[in-house]
Amino acid sequence: MKTATKKNEKYEVNVLTATQARELFDKNVQENLGIGAEKFITNYQDGLYEDRDDCDIMSLLLLLPFTGYSAEYGKKSHSHGK
Repeated sequence: MKTATKKNEKYEVNVLTATQARELFDKNVQENLGIGAEKFITNYQDGLYEDRDDCDIMSLLLLLPFTGYSAEYGKKSHSHGK
């Protein structure tokens, strides 16, 4: 995955595009939970992870804001599958 690199005297930061961030998130969800990102978002919205103190779930939730996926996206995707 090719990323833009911003350099500063003290550090280097790789900046992902929105598409790259989603691809990375999707890959992490699949590897950690064996489901797609849309299903993960919908499960989260439906409260399926509320009682889980799981590092995989927490890590994915921390990444979610950087993906560009919105809460509305998950609900729309879920309602179309019913």
